[in-house]
Amino acid sequence: MPPSAADTTLVIGIDFGTTFSGVSWLICKTGTPPGQPEVISLWQTSTDNRRRNSDSQKVPSKMYYNEAGKLVWGFRTSPGAEAVEWSKLLLVKKGHLQTYLKGSSHFCDAKGSLQKLGKTPVQFVSEYLKALWDHAIEQIYNAQGHAVIDEMRFEIVLTVPAIWNYDARARMREAARLAGILKYRAAGRTALSFVSEPEAAAIATIPELETRGDLGVGDSFVIIDAGGGTVDIISYKVDELEPLSKFTNEYVDEGALCGGTFLDKEFESFLKRVIGAASWNKMDRSDIRGIMNNEWEHGIKRAFDGEPDRYRVEFPSRAQTKPLLFSSDELQPIFDKTVSQIGGLVNNQIRAIETKTSQLPKLVVLVGGFGRSPYILKYLKSMLSDRITVLQARGDKPWTAICRGAALSGAANLSLADGSGSPLVQSRVARSSYGWIHYLEFKEGLHDARDKWLHPTDKLWCAKNQMHWVIKRGEDISLMQAKTYGYQFSWGADIRGCQDITKDIYTCSDSNPPSRMQNSIQILASFTFRTPKPVEQFEMGIAEDSSRYRKWSFGLKVVVSGASFDLFLVSDGKEEKIYRTIVDVK
Repeated sequence: MPPSAADTTLVIGIDFGTTFSGVSWLICKTGTPPGQPEVISLWQTSTDNRRRNSDSQKVPSKMYYNEAGKLVWGFRTSPGAEAVEWSKLLLVKKGHLQTYLKGSSHFCDAKGSLQKLGKTPVQFVSEYLKALWDHAIEQIYNAQGHAVIDEMRFEIVLTVPAIWNYDARARMREAARLAGILKYRAAGRTALSFVSEPEAAAIATIPELETRGDLGVGDSFVIIDAGGGTVDIISYKVDELEPLSKFTNEYVDEGALCGGTFLDKEFESFLKRVIGAASWNKMDRSDIRGIMNNEWEHGIKRAFDGEPDRYRVEFPSRAQTKPLLFSSDELQPIFDKTVSQIGGLVNNQIRAIETKTSQLPKLVVLVGGFGRSPYILKYLKSMLSDRITVLQARGDKPWTAICRGAALSGAANLSLADGSGSPLVQSRVARSSYGWIHYLEFKEGLHDARDKWLHPTDKLWCAKNQMHWVIKRGEDISLMQAKTYGYQFSWGADIRGCQDITKDIYTCSDSNPPSRMQNSIQILASFTFRTPKPVEQFEMGIAEDSSRYRKWSFGLKVVVSGASFDLFLVSDGKEEKIYRTIVDVK
């Protein structure tokens, strides 16, 4: 018999990466510990790619439109096609990018491709996400059957880089909405939350550290998530052993755009210098892509470890260039330019840990696609000598850590919400304040005269534009208990039927958020809820001028779980979830 929709949820973790994307899923039942996620590994491929890529834990984050206007994405893209890549970078507004990236070929190529297509970054990303989502859901249906899955609630967890601000996250949310990921289903509203990529990687990796005998309560460890675009670093302190189930993020999360694609560009520039512009310009983009895919991506990049060796690169006949052999010494500077930036991030993190705890972290753990590089492992081991152990798992585990961790994060949040579990991350401090506008009785000397406002129904003088901050910057949201805030809404006596009410959620990064609306406050999102019964059934009120109106008293309950908070409408003793938004935490 299919599981009950009331106590069963399908959790789907989506890692939309700069170069590759992954999807994992698991089914959670209330009161039952979650299992390990399944990873989608069967992808549609083109004839050219079928032999190598028909079964993979991730799929390329690229796509294009063929001559018939049909979308071609993932492994179906031909190596010679003008596919759009690195579109994820465009979700970050140019003003928020690091200076060196604004003029980089990664950013300019992706931006130029989208301009030719006449699409915004959100539109383009949504179309890729739709293709990814539709394929993933089809695979889950194939594994479980329509009847079972259609009875379940959906909990979606999207991963984002640690360095993304709220504007980028809002764009990702809108892309997910346009992709149809959030559409209402017969089983109920689809919930969406975000988790930072390094935290997702940590959640997936930490259980694998349980059998080690060198971690104790109070010890720290560092997770390096090295992906195609970003490299994120996060560190945790162990709070509880046997099992290793609770940990605290007490240090500054760091990230930079120094992932594998930047190494790719360095190698491409190196080849161009070696063979000269004349030979290089004889090749078209499909030739160059072929070299980068066959000679570099599936050859040198994966094998290079810095040890003495020779590496062969072949060129198409039109380049009129014979095959070349490169020594490790010739290639090492290409790797060092990117890998040294990762080393700098690691050094910063270690110094922060040592300053706070007076001891070094016990472990540095490499995850992510680029994190599988044997040269990064060697570089970090040399940099850290014997002071800190550097770990690098083999196989696909490092590559799939983020999408698996996303699903496990969603499962942990469900357990926390139903009371059957406890938070994995014991401390999450809000980087910003969150709340909405309300009005209060106006008091001379307390409220700004500009906010004085005569309420249209009860005819009382009120102070409008007052901020009600339900989460304040610097608060440890892991310690926050669910709380209900009471409000009242009113209508003229002639209004009939159920009414929709829309409220905006605002955020402010000021250390002391203002009590009234000001320029430093930005809108984050909007949510809409409906009155539980027609207005004419609400209590009648008598205004100051003896006119009549209808009034409704209700509550908004805020429940924090993980790095999100859920809003519930409370009325007549009943609760209904109406919205979820994300809390930017450290």
